[in-house]
Amino acid sequence: MYNIILVDDEMGIIEGLKVIIGAYLPECRVIGSANDGTEGYRLILQQCPDIVITDIRMLERDGLEMIESLTAKGVSAKFIILSGYSEFEYARKGMQLGVKSYLTKPIEETELQQCVRKVIREIETARTQEELKRTDALTSSGQTADPEPDPKKRDVIAEIKQYLIENYDQNVSLADLSSRFYLHLNYLSSLFKEKTGQTYLEYVSMIRIEKAKQLLADSELKIYEVGQKVGYYDTTHFSKVFEKIAGCKPSEYRRMQQKR
Repeated sequence: MYNIILVDDEMGIIEGLKVIIGAYLPECRVIGSANDGTEGYRLILQQCPDIVITDIRMLERDGLEMIESLTAKGVSAKFIILSGYSEFEYARKGMQLGVKSYLTKPIEETELQQCVRKVIREIETARTQEELKRTDALTSSGQTADPEPDPKKRDVIAEIKQYLIENYDQNVSLADLSSRFYLHLNYLSSLFKEKTGQTYLEYVSMIRIEKAKQLLADSELKIYEVGQKVGYYDTTHFSKVFEKIAGCKPSEYRRMQQKR
């Protein structure tokens, strides 16, 4: 799961982005929003998101000033900047600050999806490179670092499955598991699919929905509260994932359980 913070002085833009991200980017979640660069600066330092989507021109402090200050602080988040067609000079300045992605208003759903997923690929590439550097450093120092352990020696997928069962409600990405279990990211992804027959995201979703079923049947929690308990903070996205796996909406599932 990739955490996103939105910064824009137009609430309509922020709400629209939340809807698109919730509906079309299940691997992402919005963890906060701000209405100007000053508020955004504080929020980003506090929450440490993976991705920041920010407008350029805002009151008090614009997006470029915010990015420049955050970069100076060593913040590693990837920035996507929003600009109008008449603001290309601002966008070009953003690129001088290291920002590689920008969207023009009005924002289109497909363009946003493509842009965010491109940034996610950049994040995963950077994480893999860091893992390789760490492995090389361990090897050169004489420590053991086997990125592809013999499954006969260690049932690593069983360990990962148990870890996910215990932490299904947390924001655990495949990159987090790769670091925790000392496996290269690409190798872990292919090994997980080979051993379980599911992608990592499919497996986590299955665990979460099974737990959600228990909560719907045995508790009086509201639907959105059940979603939050199992790691889904967007109710619409939770309902879509639940229906895809269980074959019915959460509310329908609860009604069926109550009739038994």
